[in-house]
Amino acid sequence: MRTPADRAPIAVPAIPVVAAAEARRPVLRSLWTTVLLGITGAAFVALGVFVRAHPLLPWDLEITRAVQSVTFPWFHVLLQPFDVLGFPPVVGLVYGAIAVVIYGRGSHWAGGSCAFAGIGGAALNFVTKALVDRPRPPAELVRVDQVIPGSAFPAGHALNFTAFAGFLAYLAWHRSAPRWQRALLVGVLAVMIALMGLARIDSGEHWASDVLGGYLLGALWLAATIRFYRWGERRRRSLSGS
Repeated sequence: MRTPADRAPIAVPAIPVVAAAEARRPVLRSLWTTVLLGITGAAFVALGVFVRAHPLLPWDLEITRAVQSVTFPWFHVLLQPFDVLGFPPVVGLVYGAIAVVIYGRGSHWAGGSCAFAGIGGAALNFVTKALVDRPRPPAELVRVDQVIPGSAFPAGHALNFTAFAGFLAYLAWHRSAPRWQRALLVGVLAVMIALMGLARIDSGEHWASDVLGGYLLGALWLAATIRFYRWGERRRRSLSGS
C-alpha cells in the first residue's frame, strides 16, 4: 500500500532553467545593442543625406534663435567653456592629459582607449564633413561668434565629446566605488555632453541638426571604443593567465 509520502510529487530542480535563462541574457543584450546601433547608424546616414540636400531647415533656425534669445547672462557664460574645449589645441591638451593620467594610474588599456576615442572621433569628423559639405549658419540669419571655414555637419565638438566623455562615463560606472558615486559621476558627464551641444547652437557655428548628427556619430564611435576596450581587456587577461 502506498503512503502519502509515496504519492508526493517529485520536485524538479530549477537550476537548469535558471542557468538557461542566465545563458540567454548576454545573447539578448547583444541583440538589442546591435539593433540599437543599427537604428542609430541609419538615422545618422538619413540625416546626413537630408541636410546635404536641404542645408537650411526652418526648425534649425527657430531653435538657434530661441537659444540665442535667452536673456539670462549666466546661461551664455556657462556655455562658453564648452566652446573653447572643443577647439585645438585645447581639445588635444585636455583629452591627451586625461588619457595620460588614466594610463599613469595603471589602467594602460583604458588610457589607450581614451586616445582611440579622441583620435578616431576627430578622423570621423574630418571625413564626414568632407562628404556632407553643409554650409555653416550665416551671420545674416543668426548671431555667429566666429566664422569657421568648412562644413558644418556633423558638429565635431559634440561628436568628439560624446565619444570621449561617454567612454569616461563607461569607465566610471565600472569602477569599484559606491553606486551613488558612480551614478553621480555618470550624471555629471551626461549633463556636460548635453551642454556641449547647446553651446554649439548658442555660438551660431552649428545648427541643431549638426549637433544631432554629432551625437549620433559620437554614440556609434563610443560603442566602437567600448568594444575596442573590452577586446583589449580580454586579451590582457588571457595573456596574464597563460
